[in-house]
Amino acid sequence: MTPKQLEYFVAVSEELSFTRAARRLFVSEASISTQIRNLEREVGCSLLDRDNHHVALTPAGTSLLADARALLAHSKEAVERARAMDNGPVGELRVGFIKGYERSNLGDMLYGFHAHNPNVRLSFMRDNVAELYDALKAEKIDVAINLLYHEDKMGPLQWARLRDYPLYAVVPANHPLAQKASIRMEELDGYSLVDIHRGGGGYGENEVVSATLASAGLNPRVSYVSEDVETSVLCVAAGLGYALLPGYLTERFPPRGKVVAVPIEGRERDMHVVAAWLPTRKNELLDVFLDEFLTVD
Repeated sequence: MTPKQLEYFVAVSEELSFTRAARRLFVSEASISTQIRNLEREVGCSLLDRDNHHVALTPAGTSLLADARALLAHSKEAVERARAMDNGPVGELRVGFIKGYERSNLGDMLYGFHAHNPNVRLSFMRDNVAELYDALKAEKIDVAINLLYHEDKMGPLQWARLRDYPLYAVVPANHPLAQKASIRMEELDGYSLVDIHRGGGGYGENEVVSATLASAGLNPRVSYVSEDVETSVLCVAAGLGYALLPGYLTERFPPRGKVVAVPIEGRERDMHVVAAWLPTRKNELLDVFLDEFLTVD
């Protein structure tokens, strides 16, 4: 049996007319008749009762019709899968990333992956530290581009360090420290702090902030606790205080904006960004992304 024979047989069986089947398939009635006769010769029995006025399925034809439909559908799916694989793998890769990291080279990494795997659907989760790690452990995402939490508290996760960023003091443009080329942590003493919240898991970006302040012996008044880094920048612009923020966010500040990012001496590599994943998560697309498109500086 050939796919064409099955296709013609299904068309005649559904239309119960050689004329309508021929119109449906854009072929001649003679061509359909020839293919049906060849099919009946192949299976060794009559599949259709026909005369000049009507067409009906025989019991053997009724039996074959269901199988013919299934075979044609399976054949179509096989062709579609083969064509898709010719352009690379198919599936979905779910990527989580820390708020603000879209200002980095993340777009370049994802562009490279998508250009080489056009049949892979990318989906994204943009959130804070704790929420991303919680989503990773719950298998809601495949990989998290995130700030590194304490290594001994990363639980079942594996990770690769991508880049270390400096920590900056972000102050209003009219702040007394705004014009300095760099500052020492101690120079922030006496100024109010815009902090950032702990995630649902009890940890977050403020782990680094708290450790940095403690190492300098500072215990500033917290004027506001923001939900994310963009809100922190807004609070600083509004004059509520200073914020300690990572370089991947501050490197793209406009040169004459309402806030200024001032380098902090000795804090050039405080913020560690990693790609983290759950090793038990089975997704071949994750392996492709980690092995071929993850950019490590």
